[in-house]
Amino acid sequence: MTVINSLSAQNTKATLELYGFVRNDFYYNSRQCEEGIDGVFHFYPKPIRLDNSGQDENAVPQANMLSIATRVGLNIKGQPILGAQSSGKIEADFAGFGVANYVVRIRHAYMQLKWEESTLQIGQNWHPMWGSVIPVTVSLNAGMPFQPFNRSPQLRITHNLKENFALTGAAVYQMQYTSSGPKGFSPNYLRNSLIPELFGGFEYKGEHWVTGAGVDMKVIKPDDKSLSSISAIAYSQFTQDKFTAKARLTVGQNLSDQLLANGYGKTYNSSTGEYGYTNQKIISSWVNLVYGRKWQISLFGGYAQNLGSSMPLHNDNGRITIYSRGFYTDTQEMISSMFRVSPTLIYNLSNFSFGVEYNLTGVTYGTIQTNGKTTQNYTVNNHRIIGSVSYYF
Repeated sequence: MTVINSLSAQNTKATLELYGFVRNDFYYNSRQCEEGIDGVFHFYPKPIRLDNSGQDENAVPQANMLSIATRVGLNIKGQPILGAQSSGKIEADFAGFGVANYVVRIRHAYMQLKWEESTLQIGQNWHPMWGSVIPVTVSLNAGMPFQPFNRSPQLRITHNLKENFALTGAAVYQMQYTSSGPKGFSPNYLRNSLIPELFGGFEYKGEHWVTGAGVDMKVIKPDDKSLSSISAIAYSQFTQDKFTAKARLTVGQNLSDQLLANGYGKTYNSSTGEYGYTNQKIISSWVNLVYGRKWQISLFGGYAQNLGSSMPLHNDNGRITIYSRGFYTDTQEMISSMFRVSPTLIYNLSNFSFGVEYNLTGVTYGTIQTNGKTTQNYTVNNHRIIGSVSYYF
C-alpha cells in the first residue's frame, strides 16, 4: 500500500510504503533450551541437571504456538537532500520483552542519504557483522548462534570503489543487543568506554558471486578496567539459476552481544594484586545449500568451537568468573563446541509462505578451566521441529 503525504508548510513531499506480514510459528523441542521470546527464538539445548531422584530435569519436551513475529514496516522516500536521494525505514514486531504479554518492539529506524557513489545511514539497522549473506531457514534465528545476530544504532558509510566493489565503515552503539558483565547484560559497558564499536569491511557483488570480509573492534568498561576485543568475518555466496550455495566464517572475541556462545572472564595479577579481564575466543561457521523458488529446499550446517581465553582466568577457590553466553556460574560448566544440521522445506507464493524445518542441535558442555577451555565434556542434543505460515502485504 502506498500513501502520499504532503507537508506544504515545508514544501516537502514523502512517499510512504507500508509492508509487513502476519506470521504464526509452531515449535516442538525434545528438551528444555536456552531461548528468547518464549521459545520462538531458539539458541541451544540446556545442559544436564540432575534432580534429587537422579533424573535430568532439562530432559522435558515442550511445544508452543505464537504469532509475535508478526511484523509491520514503513519505507519512506523523500526529496533530495544535499544532492542525495533521501529515504528512511521504520519497522517493528510484537516480540518485545514480557511474559505472556507482548509489546511492540523496534527493529529498524534509520534515515539514508544516497549519492552516486556513497551511502550514509544513521539509525538502527542490522549490525555490519550481520553481512549480506544470510542462510535460508524457517527458524526466526536465521542461523544464530553460528551467525552473528544483532541490530544496533549506528552511523554507517558505504562507498563504491568500482562497479562491483564497496567499502563500509561504521560506528556502532548498543541498545537491544548488549554485552554481558558484572551487572548482567547492559549497554553501559560500551557506553562507559566512550568509544563506539568500530567496523570496517569490503564486499564484492558480481553476476553469480557475493563475497565480503570485515573486522570489528570493541572496547567495553565493565568497571574501572577496560577490555578491547577484535573479531573478523568472511562470507561468500554463489548463485546459478535456482541453486545457491552460501558460507560464513566468524572468528572473534567477546561476542555475547552478537548472540554467540562467547564472552570474557576475570583475571588476577598476584604480583600487583589487581583484577582485570581477558577475552574468550570463538570460531563459528556455517554452510547453506538452497534450491528452488516456489518450492524451496534448504540444508543448513553449522559448527562453533570455544578456543579458550587469551590470558589465564583467575581461579578463586575453585570458582572462575566468566561473563558469557553458554556459561553457568553455579555448576562452572561452559559450552565447548556446538553443531547444527537443519533441513528445510518452504512453499512460496506471491503473498503467502509456508515452511517446515527439522533442527538437530548438539552442544558439548564441560567444566571450565583457567585456560578458558573445558574438561569432563559431555554432549546433549535437541530435536526441534518448526512450522511457520506467513501472509505478506
